[in-house]
Amino acid sequence: MATSKRKSKETSATRPLVIVESPNKVKTISKILGEDFVVRASVGHFADIPATKKGVEIENDFALSYALTKKGADVIDGLRKDLANASELILATDADREGEMIAYLLDFFLKPTIPVSRIEFRSITKKEVLAALDNRRQINMELVEAARARRALDHLVGFQVSPVLWSKVRQNLSAGRVQSPALRLIVEREMDRIKFVEVEYCGVDARLEMTAEVTAGLRTINTVPVATSKDIDEAGVVAAPAELLLVPAAQELVARLSGVPLTVADSKNSKYTRKPYWPYTTSTLLQDILSRLHLNSNAASSILNQLYEKGLISYPRTDSAQLAPWTTEAAREQVIAMFGPNAVPETAPRFPSKKRSAQEAHEAIRPSDFGKRKPAGLTAQQLAVYELIWRRTVASQMLPASGTTVTVTFTASAEKNDYVFTAAGTTITEPGFRRLYSAVDDDEPTPLATFTVGDTVQVRELVINEHITKPPARFTESSLIKALEAEEIGRPSTYVPIISSLRNEYVWSKQGDQALIPTVSAVAVCNFLNSEFKNLMNYKFTRQMEDRLDAVVEGADTYLNVVRNFYEVGDATWSSLKATIDAALDTYKPEDHPVKHIGLHPETGESIDLRAGKSFAVRTKQQKSAKKGRGARSSGSPYFKYAGRNFSVPDAMEFGDITLDFALALINTPRVENRVIGEFNGEQVEVRTGPFGPYIARGKVNVSLPKELDPATVTMEEVLPLMQFPRSLGTDVDGEEVLVKLGQYGPHVSKAGENRSVGSLEIAQSITLAEALELLSRPKKRRGKR
Repeated sequence: MATSKRKSKETSATRPLVIVESPNKVKTISKILGEDFVVRASVGHFADIPATKKGVEIENDFALSYALTKKGADVIDGLRKDLANASELILATDADREGEMIAYLLDFFLKPTIPVSRIEFRSITKKEVLAALDNRRQINMELVEAARARRALDHLVGFQVSPVLWSKVRQNLSAGRVQSPALRLIVEREMDRIKFVEVEYCGVDARLEMTAEVTAGLRTINTVPVATSKDIDEAGVVAAPAELLLVPAAQELVARLSGVPLTVADSKNSKYTRKPYWPYTTSTLLQDILSRLHLNSNAASSILNQLYEKGLISYPRTDSAQLAPWTTEAAREQVIAMFGPNAVPETAPRFPSKKRSAQEAHEAIRPSDFGKRKPAGLTAQQLAVYELIWRRTVASQMLPASGTTVTVTFTASAEKNDYVFTAAGTTITEPGFRRLYSAVDDDEPTPLATFTVGDTVQVRELVINEHITKPPARFTESSLIKALEAEEIGRPSTYVPIISSLRNEYVWSKQGDQALIPTVSAVAVCNFLNSEFKNLMNYKFTRQMEDRLDAVVEGADTYLNVVRNFYEVGDATWSSLKATIDAALDTYKPEDHPVKHIGLHPETGESIDLRAGKSFAVRTKQQKSAKKGRGARSSGSPYFKYAGRNFSVPDAMEFGDITLDFALALINTPRVENRVIGEFNGEQVEVRTGPFGPYIARGKVNVSLPKELDPATVTMEEVLPLMQFPRSLGTDVDGEEVLVKLGQYGPHVSKAGENRSVGSLEIAQSITLAEALELLSRPKKRRGKR
């Protein structure tokens, strides 16, 4: 392959053809290269292996047979016409394994007879694009082989394991080599929440009689630590020596200390240092975009691609936080221009990867030009994302913030009891990188007033703070990406596709909420895969496979060896995929494995078990030899059976809410045929029965039928008052709409996923916006501890 340098001028008929992936890059790169080059786009993936089991030819050394897509055939035809008049072919696809694979496929399908070279650049700037042209290379076949191996492994899992799910769990479910371990994270978190034992406890704060607001928190009573949430585990057990302070004892304590001053017993100074944030990797940037700007992962990924294609940032898929020497120097110069030479450390900081598999040749995500703080022509969202990247990269080259933290200990005695309170504050003496973050950080340190040991301080007020321990938070897209990176599941380029896949099939979110909630199907799939495909669901195994793909890149392993070992051979620590599939098909009996044993009917003693689908089939070895395929496939939605009758359960339902009480309520709900009872505003009004009981359906609006109304006899006149629901009361100060609804648990007000019961239909009909907001501000009542 050619490695010739740029030519000063080409004839119009023999210009080099440069192929990039995205059409959006063509204009920018054409402007950089000028009329001496023709720039065209491959439009991403133009070829793929068949979406069938034959996509990987197992009997032919796991060969992959790539074919052009319908759209890809048109793209390649157009590129062939351009190639006919080209002097050389320059493949400028993205600078990662997938980009290397696309470059290889372009070479494969175009079959050029002119010199071919590969170039890569981390950002679309004149400096980097021209430098790439001066450093042309051949296609890196190790990178191509690693990309092929990843594609083969993913295909084998998707097309070999998914049919097993159809046979053993329910039809139209899917498994994935990285998708399934990611789903395990979400389901395990939900199970932890269900098992969580809530504990009530108190804290006491002393608000001191000072010019400035100073609050000291109670720490010990007679040298025994007062328990905080950090001392209480998920089972509700308090770690010794801490003890719970409950409301009655807290009230007695407040009464006992009324009028008693605090004495300053100690004051300690400690050095405060906070280092700058590291430059962004794909993972850390996505986390910040999702949590700070409240975008979803697809929107974030799209904006990053747009900024890259505009030449404003470097390549947005990377697991390295390192900066190139020239980038480091440019960032330091920007700091000096803004804050002076004393704002940067003498030696530029380095950011070595904490991950074994990080590609250190890559750079962090950073601006292409540090002089552009607010580039023109960007949307508000694009500018907000760019500002995150610019600030983070520039700040990474600044001094740490430093100062002094003061911790003051106060004592008090009353009725032979000794109490210790503490207060702390931090004074910043060198703001360092915080100069760039002071306006956007919500954790600005607060200084503390000066105290002298031996002084007494009057207490203005003693405040009891009631708390309930909270279960582990459900994953959001942001926190899931953080967990995926920590467990080394997937790569920077796969985080967003993983989340998209899970959202499409296995997780849901409440309206206005970002939390990822697993469906019943998700729990069923995880139960099965954890039981029968332990390796596939093992985080360590997933990391090992990434290491083996890295070994292919390094030339220490081969495509065939990695894929064959995965599918056919296995090793001392894990079974082959083929052996695991055969064992699951032969031995797993779905009827013995309900998704959940809900309980026993209190009157009949009949077992009530939650199932993922309505039919199951077990394939024996004899059946395998007699008939190809995977046996009868299950269908339908989650359900449980009682007294010969199936009761449908919504797939998008909180798993912890599928209780015996829930099942009994469904069983005891009179079965009523759907019936039309009238019209309202030109729409047909119908009484129906669903998983949550009887309801009124009008167009796209569903309203639960109050328990006092009989679905078998209810009339249009009786339901007329319900037609106003859901009723909008207006919006709060943040613009969030407040609604009154009738739901499974009766009338309630709702805002951004938060619900509070209003008690009765009469209140629901008359409640005001102010009353609803006051109700929503109250702590949520629990329906019982689980």
